Amino acid sequence: MRTALVTTRLRLDACTPSDAAELHVLFSDPLTNTIGSGPFTALDQTEQWIRKRIRFQEEHGLCWYAVRTLGTGTLIGNCGLLVGRTWPAGPELGYLIGAAHQRRGYASEAAIAVVAECRASRVPRLWSTIRPHNEPSRRIAERLGLRLDHTGHDDRGALDHYAADLTP
Repeated sequence: MRTALVTTRLRLDACTPSDAAELHVLFSDPLTNTIGSGPFTALDQTEQWIRKRIRFQEEHGLCWYAVRTLGTGTLIGNCGLLVGRTWPAGPELGYLIGAAHQRRGYASEAAIAVVAECRASRVPRLWSTIRPHNEPSRRIAERLGLRLDHTGHDDRGALDHYAADLTP
């Protein structure tokens, strides 16, 4: 996957250690980071998160991007692919946009760019795991062509697994 993507309003660059402080602002915000184990409490959690995404890129060719606005360069979120719950059946698509920038279509715009890059990189199947109550993420996944494959459970409750076959 390419390490830089550009959309109409956004620039997506592969996450690097230099993004840690800006990403930590998002990851430590309880209004923004409502996934996984919730808000990060220490910068080293964000640094570890970045190192893991870099490792996924090195080992599997999957890219996770820092999402910035084109006009100001402000980091407003992140989006990309990871080795997640659905591996080895396929990589998992994820996205997170800061609370102050939500409801403007940024998550959709970033995810559309990442899915297009998946197709160009010949990723055969894509997954996204979404909590049933997360209506905005479900709508984004469905607009991207992902469909509910099955519902599973983890220690936090029900988890819907959406999938899309990207082969022509």
